[in-house]
Amino acid sequence: MRPQNRWRMVGLTVVLAFIVAGCASDRAFRDRQARAARDLGERYLARNDTSKALEQFYKAMEMNPDDPYLHYDLALTYDMKGVLNKAEYHLKQAIKLKPDYSDAYNYLGFVYFRQGRVEDAIEEYKRALENLLYMSPQEAHLNLGVAYLSLNEYDKAKVHLEEAIRLVPTFVPAYNSLGKAYEGLRQYDKARSAYEKALELNPEYVDAYLNLGKLLYKSGERQKAVEAFDKVVRLDPGSDRAEEALRYLRALGK
Repeated sequence: MRPQNRWRMVGLTVVLAFIVAGCASDRAFRDRQARAARDLGERYLARNDTSKALEQFYKAMEMNPDDPYLHYDLALTYDMKGVLNKAEYHLKQAIKLKPDYSDAYNYLGFVYFRQGRVEDAIEEYKRALENLLYMSPQEAHLNLGVAYLSLNEYDKAKVHLEEAIRLVPTFVPAYNSLGKAYEGLRQYDKARSAYEKALELNPEYVDAYLNLGKLLYKSGERQKAVEAFDKVVRLDPGSDRAEEALRYLRALGK
């Protein structure tokens, strides 16, 4: 190779190296900017300011559309706004970008469940559990239990709710739902124990007071039922649960 040609090649290589380095530096800068916008959006979301959160998330999306965690944040934001179809879309995008994203599978199942698509929800919860590195499997087991309760499949619900409790022995919502599974299986003493365990762990857990009150009402323990329903009304005044408790109290002559 002639000397001048060799030096031309060296010069071209140096130029290309600078271009590649510049592109990499620009990409890293854009990623940092996107992460900063996402972090700010998450802070707005923590304050329930969904509009400002959405603004920041879309800024981040312009810079890094392939961030699965950003799609998850967008799904959460749209869910809080009551736009479940967009929440569903972004969860599917998150999963497409990160196929082992168990939290996204679990959340997608929760969206399906609220849309009345219970069988689809169950499939997503099961997919979440396929990842042995999933950090919160108790959540998917709880959701599976609740889904099976809605289908009156109490044995299956019981299996998943007991597994959730085995994983996290202080998991209050799992005890509450397990009580409902036991009721469905007509194991009323176990149901009562499950509700009472939930309240032992969290003395302000309204759902457990309501469920316990209804169980006591059916078993004829009127005074204890009154006490449970009173707790619901005092802890959650004006809510649908409080209205239900008040109907029982009126039936009890209170």
